[in-house]
Amino acid sequence: MASAGRVTNGATKNSAGAKRNMGGGAHWMEVSRPHAIAGEVCGFFAWIWIFYRAKEDLPVVLGMRHPWEHAEDPWQVHDHVDNLDVLENEWEDFNAKATRPGEDDDDDDDDDDDDDDDDDDDDDE
Repeated sequence: MASAGRVTNGATKNSAGAKRNMGGGAHWMEVSRPHAIAGEVCGFFAWIWIFYRAKEDLPVVLGMRHPWEHAEDPWQVHDHVDNLDVLENEWEDFNAKATRPGEDDDDDDDDDDDDDDDDDDDDDE
């Protein structure tokens, strides 16, 4: 029986009197060397990601700024198009022509090619 104040190793005895170590005793999980290295690499990148997010979001978390007060985004795309009105007008003209299939249709060219083929057949007879 353990005396008061004595530290035990966590082993207990069941009703049959057998000693049982919780969690498998003193055996530590052993992994192969490649798995240990892979774990270190993944842990490294996880901490890098945590530090990056802390750099970006820590003022919001600490209440130093509001989330809708965004900082300047260095990756923001700034599109500026010269003569935008001219391009829009050209697009509208193209779209109007494209939706009227009866006008300026190439089917006539295909018919001409078919007629040429028929003429060649007539010459052979």
